Amino acid sequence: MQTTYEEEYLDHHIYIEPNPDSFSEGFEWAICKDDSEWDNGLEFSIEEALKAAKKAVDLLQGKP
Repeated sequence: MQTTYEEEYLDHHIYIEPNPDSFSEGFEWAICKDDSEWDNGLEFSIEEALKAAKKAVDLLQGKP
């Protein structure tokens, strides 16, 4: 089983961990700021999860 991944991006914390559902593969991601979860999702790989999380932060920041 893979380990979790954390990164800070534009003042948001990105958390990525393996999907706990044993019937589905992939990685859950969540972005948090100010002790609140702002968005989350599920992707097939860690790389895709990180890309999706950064895109969500960019959208929250008003970036295209």
